[in-house]
This record gives sequence, structure tokens and C-alpha cells, in this order.
Amino acid sequence: MLSINISELIWTIINFFLLYFVLRRLLFDPVGKLLDERQAKIDAGRSEAKKAQETAQALRDRLAEEKAESRLEAGRIVAAAESEGEKRHSETLKAARAQAADDLRAAAAQLKEQDRQEEALLRERSGELSALLSGRILGQTEE
Repeated sequence: MLSINISELIWTIINFFLLYFVLRRLLFDPVGKLLDERQAKIDAGRSEAKKAQETAQALRDRLAEEKAESRLEAGRIVAAAESEGEKRHSETLKAARAQAADDLRAAAAQLKEQDRQEEALLRERSGELSALLSGRILGQTEE
């Protein structure tokens, strides 16, 4: 049968607690501290990584906003340039039409002056031609 020896039981319990306290002092506490420190480093790394991700996302968002603002500004600049181009085109067209009208009036005035000069020359020469014709007609009849 099974018998329990009390002195061995007491020594076993004393050895168990002694071994527990020695192991706790020399092994469990340093390993626990090491694990706690390592967990703290991991948590700090995760925290830094999360902050870095948030910063990167904030930068991406800001960049997207700036890009959208740049596109809007570029659209405004293009629209202003097109408006300015159309304005200059219409001004140039207006000036060209005015110049063409002035040139047309000048050409018409020049044509009128040429007509008047030619008419005066024709009147001047018509007298000479009449005299010459009359002279030939009279001269033929006399011959």
C-alpha cells in the first residue's frame, strides 16, 4: 500500500517553494522584464508606424488637394488666356476691318480723283480732237 512520509512531504514542499523562489528571482522576473521591454518596443514601433502612416495619408490628402487646386488654377489660367486670345482676335479683326474700310475709302477717293483727272484730260483733248477732225474733214473736202 501507499504510505505518506510526512518528513519527505515537508522537504518536498520546502524544495518546491525554494526552487520556485530561486527560479522566479533568477529566471521568471528577468525573462518577464525582457518580454515587457520587448513588448514596449514593439508597441512603440507600431505607434510610430501608425503615426507615419497617418502622416503619409495626410500628405497624400494635402497633395491631392493641392493637385486639385492646381488643376482649377490651370483651368482658370487657360480660360483667361482663351478669353484674352479671343479679345485680341476680335480687336485685331476690328482693326483689320477698319483698316480695310479706310483703304477702300482711300481707293474710292483715288479712283474718283483719277476719273476726274481723266475726264478733265478728255475734255481738254476733246477740243483738240474736234479741231483735228474738223480740220481733216474740211481738208478732205478741199482736196
